[in-house]
Formats: sequence, structure tokens, C-alpha cells
Amino acid sequence: MDEDESTSAATQPLLSALQLSNHRVWLLAIGRLLCQTGSGLLNFYIPLVFVNQVGLSATAVGFSIGIGSLAEVAGHVVGGALADTPRFGRKLTLLVSIVLGAIVSFLLVVTNSLPLLFFACLLLGFGVGIYWTAADAAMMDVTAPEDRSQAFAIATVADNIGTGIGVLGGGLLLLRVSQTPQLVFVGCGLIFLVFLGAQLFMPETRQADVGSEKTAVQGMMVALKDKALLILFLANALLTTYIAIVSSTVPLYFTNFIPLDRTPNASVDNVANLFTWCYIGVGTVVQLPIAHFFSGFQHVRVLMLSMVMWAVGFLLLWTTGTVATAQLGWGIAALCTMSIAATLHKPYVAAIVSELAPPALRGAYVGVNSQSWAIGFFIGPALGGWAMDQPQIIADSTWLIAAATTFAGLLILYVLERIGTESSLDQVTDPESSLS
Repeated sequence: MDEDESTSAATQPLLSALQLSNHRVWLLAIGRLLCQTGSGLLNFYIPLVFVNQVGLSATAVGFSIGIGSLAEVAGHVVGGALADTPRFGRKLTLLVSIVLGAIVSFLLVVTNSLPLLFFACLLLGFGVGIYWTAADAAMMDVTAPEDRSQAFAIATVADNIGTGIGVLGGGLLLLRVSQTPQLVFVGCGLIFLVFLGAQLFMPETRQADVGSEKTAVQGMMVALKDKALLILFLANALLTTYIAIVSSTVPLYFTNFIPLDRTPNASVDNVANLFTWCYIGVGTVVQLPIAHFFSGFQHVRVLMLSMVMWAVGFLLLWTTGTVATAQLGWGIAALCTMSIAATLHKPYVAAIVSELAPPALRGAYVGVNSQSWAIGFFIGPALGGWAMDQPQIIADSTWLIAAATTFAGLLILYVLERIGTESSLDQVTDPESSLS
């Protein structure tokens, strides 16, 4: 990049992010977009189709989906082990996960009973766990330390766009197959097949000369003994719980406790619009500029800022429910604040994990850290759902309690920063150095 281009990139954050020259980052991001298109369609329409159309109970369907989330834990472990082995590597591990996604999609087309749905959700969660572990390890393989937060920001934007395409595309498809709604999953299966074909042409990213080889069990044991990784795991579990609460509980809170429109049946539409534009939309738009702006900051400090933003967002939610005026304005402010908090999370956690992990054990390290997502998405909806079944004073107080927990998160991150200062973690912010 010449001097003029460098100056332009410095003054135009979004353009700088889009000009990341590593073409393999963009190929991996396109793959993630395809994966999230299929996954977004499955996750959004499984409850709608099997509760409203097939006639299964909401409790049974919810239990099946929850079990799928627990199966994701096993998927992370298996995915990390396979991704680190020469026989599988990143590419073949990703192919296994994509095949599982396609099988689940076509299986759902003929599913009309709870046992079959239960099995499909188990298979889906297992495949998703395998995919994300291998995909994150591959992204680490192809990026230099100074580019990783920006590369993962690009990947996060691709994830968001893919989810949106899956939800919107599934809705359009569902209108055309309304007489046989399970056919919507045929479209999902075709997306996975396209992704499978594209993945066949992707090169293996795992380095052949990564040093001494370890067995899967040995790799996991090394990761589990890494003090910094375990502390990061605690912080990430808390941050992930916040994201899960927003996606599962905040819509219910807005719908049941904060009627944004007094017109009957209008509340759900208003909440959907708020989330589309103020949470998902804002996060997608600001992700790349934020990644550029914070490129020179210590990654742990960025996570601390994310904790602070979550605290502010939860306080704004409490204000939305307890102040009688301008509830729409407070709600918009809360969702936008939490959207920014979320954008300050995932790319920087991934960057820290990539620097902690030896190249030969990236799959194992990602597999261990990814368990925090499964934990967060298990705890968040469970606690949030319980709170929403209580009287309004308890539902309102939920956000004050959530804000208070960020102090524990800041303390955890402070300990992580101290460990990083005493060891090699401070190399995360040094463009000239790398643990690999």
C-alpha cells in the first residue's frame, strides 16, 4: 500500500476495513455467510413450523432446541480435536459439519414426530459446534496478529448478513410453500449443498510444519491448563450470556411489559422492527469502523469497554421499563448501546485466543473457549425466561442485576490483563510479534 492509500485508509475507517488484502479472509467470510444463511433459517423457522404447523407443543420443541445447544458442547470438543489433526485438518472438519447441516435440513422435511425432531436438533447442534471451532481456527491460520481483530470483524458482519438473509429468505419461501411448510427446509438443504461444493475448492489452512504433534486429548489438556485461557473463558461466558439474554429475553420484555404501541397486536411488529434496525442493523453497520478505530488498543481493554457498554445498556433497559415517558426513545437507546457492546466482543475474544494458542493447538483452544457460548446461551434464556414469568417489579429489576454483574466481569478482565502483562499476552497488541 503506497503513502496515498495509507493516508486514505487512516482517514476512512470503513474503506480501510474493506481493503484488507488477504483474499483468504474474504473467502472464509463468504463461507460463514453461507453457513449462517442456512443456520439462520433453521434456528428461526424450526419453532414456527413445528409448533404452529406440525402441532408439537412449544415446551417439547423448546426442549429439543435446548438439547441441541448442549450437543454443541460436544461438537466444539470434537471439532477442535479433528481440526488439529493432520488427517482431517480445518478443511475436512468443515466439510463434515456442512454435510451434517445438509442432512439435518432434509431430515426436517420429513419430520412429523417429537423423537425425530429431537434427533435432528441433536445432530444440528453437534454440527454447528464442529463448524465454528474449525472456522475460527482457519481464520486464525490465514491472518497475521495485527489483522486478526479486523478479520474477525469482517467475519462477524458476514455472520449477521447471513442470518438476515436466512430469516428473510425463509419467510419468502414459506409464503410459497404455505400448504407444506416443512418444504422451507429444502431451501436450507440446497444452501448447505452449495456451501459444500464451494468448500471443496478451499485450500487447507492448517500449517504442515506447526511443530510437535499432540493427540486430541493432549491438546485439550494443554488448553485446559492455560490459566489465561480459562480466565478469558469466564469473561466470555458472561459476555455471551448478555448476548443470549438480549436475543431471547429482551423481545419478550418489550412485548409483555413495555407496549410500544397501544394498538392491539401491534407490539410484536414494533419489537421486531426495533431489533432489526437498532440491534442487528446498527451492529452490522458499525462493526468494521469500530474494528479499525480500536486496532491500536489492547484487546483486553476493548473487552472492558464492552462490559461498561453492557452495564449502560442494561440501565437504559431498566429506565425504559420504569419511566412512564419516552419509552420508545429509551428502548432505542438501550438496543443501540447493547449492539455496540456486542460489536466490541467477539472479534477481540477471538484475537486473544489466537495469540494464546500455539499454532498446532488452535482447534483445541477455540474448542475450549467456544464452550462459553454454549454455557451463555443455556444460562441466559433460562434465567431470562424465569424473570419474565414474574411480576413487573422483578422483571424490571432483572436489568439492574445484570448491570451489577458487569463489575464481576471487569474484575475478571483486570486479572486477565495482569496475567497478560506478566506473560506474553501483551503481544496481542504488538503488530511486530506473534506467538506463532
